[in-house]
Amino acid sequence: MKNRKSILISLLAVLLAFSGFLPSMADAKSLNEPVSKGDFVQELVTNLGIDLQDGEVPFTDVNDELKPYFEAAIRTNIVSEDEVSESPFGVNEKVTREQAYVFLIRALNLRDSYSQELLESYRDFNAIDSSYYAELAAAEALGLIDATNVLQPKKPLNQKEMKNIFDSLENELDFVSVIHTNDMHGRIMHNSENGELGLAKISELTNQARNENPTLLVDLGDTFHGTNYVDFNKGLAAVEAMNAMSYDAMVPGNHDFNYGQDYLLELKDKLDFPLVSANILKDRNPYLDGYTMIEKDGKRIALVGLTATDTAEKTNPAGIEGITFEDEVTAAKEAVAELEGQVDTILAISHSGLETDRSIANEVEGIDVIFGGHSHDTLETPVKYEHGYVTQAFEYGKALGHTNLIFHEDQLVGVNGFLYRDGAEKTEDPEISSILQSYKVEVDREMDEVIASTNVRLDGERANVRTKETNLGNLLTDAMRNELETDIAVTNGGGIRASIPAGEVTRNHVFTTLPFDNTLVRTMLTGEEILAALEHSVRVYPEENGGFLHVSGLTFTFNPAQPAGSRVEEVFVNGEELNVSESYSVATNNFTAAGGDGFNMFSIENIEFDSGELLSTILIDSLQSRQDIPDVEGRIQVK
Repeated sequence: MKNRKSILISLLAVLLAFSGFLPSMADAKSLNEPVSKGDFVQELVTNLGIDLQDGEVPFTDVNDELKPYFEAAIRTNIVSEDEVSESPFGVNEKVTREQAYVFLIRALNLRDSYSQELLESYRDFNAIDSSYYAELAAAEALGLIDATNVLQPKKPLNQKEMKNIFDSLENELDFVSVIHTNDMHGRIMHNSENGELGLAKISELTNQARNENPTLLVDLGDTFHGTNYVDFNKGLAAVEAMNAMSYDAMVPGNHDFNYGQDYLLELKDKLDFPLVSANILKDRNPYLDGYTMIEKDGKRIALVGLTATDTAEKTNPAGIEGITFEDEVTAAKEAVAELEGQVDTILAISHSGLETDRSIANEVEGIDVIFGGHSHDTLETPVKYEHGYVTQAFEYGKALGHTNLIFHEDQLVGVNGFLYRDGAEKTEDPEISSILQSYKVEVDREMDEVIASTNVRLDGERANVRTKETNLGNLLTDAMRNELETDIAVTNGGGIRASIPAGEVTRNHVFTTLPFDNTLVRTMLTGEEILAALEHSVRVYPEENGGFLHVSGLTFTFNPAQPAGSRVEEVFVNGEELNVSESYSVATNNFTAAGGDGFNMFSIENIEFDSGELLSTILIDSLQSRQDIPDVEGRIQVK
């Protein structure tokens, strides 16, 4: 009878297991299976949603399947620099409990360290590797450790314990994500050749983030100008798409003033989200609201806008008349004082450049994260400084920032994140794609017209036009000088944005190369002022400089080994040595003629004639005239 009862109980257990009421023996075994180091890194990267990308991995034992996960872990500092070497990582080794928590805490990029007091309460505290104390103390303080009295730090982690770790991560910490774009410069369309995501793909990635966490979407400036798809409609294509994407806020960059300050305010009125900057004054009054406040997941978040003070040099002065740009650090401190007690966290949305953003993070207590633009830098994951974190996502939508604000018991405890890159697996939001397509059809109809041809490639590469003479710079300045019949012509390399390939030249080629609404003007300079302009042009050589001048009717030699201000050694105007006391007629663009790029030897008052002709029109006319394309012929020589 007893045996029959035992058999029935066993059969019932098997039936319950198959019906899902009890774990099967196989499931129980799998939960107790140890986890390898490779598996844990893969699971951690997957859990955090880090974008997987192609790239080399230094570890000899990482197979092709694991490579993208380890590339992501290295990129976001989950795998530390000390561990990166061309040696086995030990992907198949069992990961210990203490090692797992170390990887987890690195991934969170915490802002503070934590006391070991709670950690020391474990009976086997002395078994912990002392180099892991800081990470395990943090894990304990944040409620992430799955243990009671005994930690068992050297015990291999099993599947059940790994699941508990990630359950604790979800239960103990709150994530608010921030998706951030910067320095799009009108690259609103997807361009696989250049790796530019475009707004439709950015929208789809944002939607995916919103499905995972409460999410903010912000833009960090230089957005409304820069390609035909926005220039032809004066930024309206970007405005319509960004409204449909439900951006939360934007700070204007220097190039957002390219259509003039009044038109920027017109665009602001068309936006469904705030355009903010705390350091722009118009006739000593705020030009825009300094910040906006948003609530996400019960967290009150302030977004403070900051625009580069060098906007006064890097946009057409005529477009910002009466506007001044206050020091960003000073403005940030003033905003923090005003917001004190009103919000849970303060974020800066900054178009000020990495150097300034670092200064804010080191000097301004109260701003937790600075989302940056302007300098086109690439920070793969947020970097922690004295008081705050800094992040920036390259340029042109070639990267998209995903930054997480991490809260524990409503306190910001960490900031982590990563950058997305373009890939075939990334899809477009059909609504945004439809909006953009309507503008694309309209623009392409005009831009695809062939207007000339060239038998050589015209070099407009950024690294070249900002450091040396190119055939495109020579062709353009020759055309400018011939048009106005001046002694010389100069134009800034920063106004040249792309090369023109050999063969048929379309309107699109020219407008992509010269996207700014700069017109050809004539002004006068003395020889002394020309010398000063050339010194200013090469002052930071060999660094790239948008103010590097291309010249016609003029040749000069400079020595970068000499101190700034004494580098230009020989200057000739049409074959004769420059006379510092003589005045010369100069053809240039209205940006440079008004003192743009810091050329304060030029001034609006000295402009004698504004032709009203765009430089793009001047270049088209020159190409259509079928004149010979000048070579790089030694107009600018470096000793």
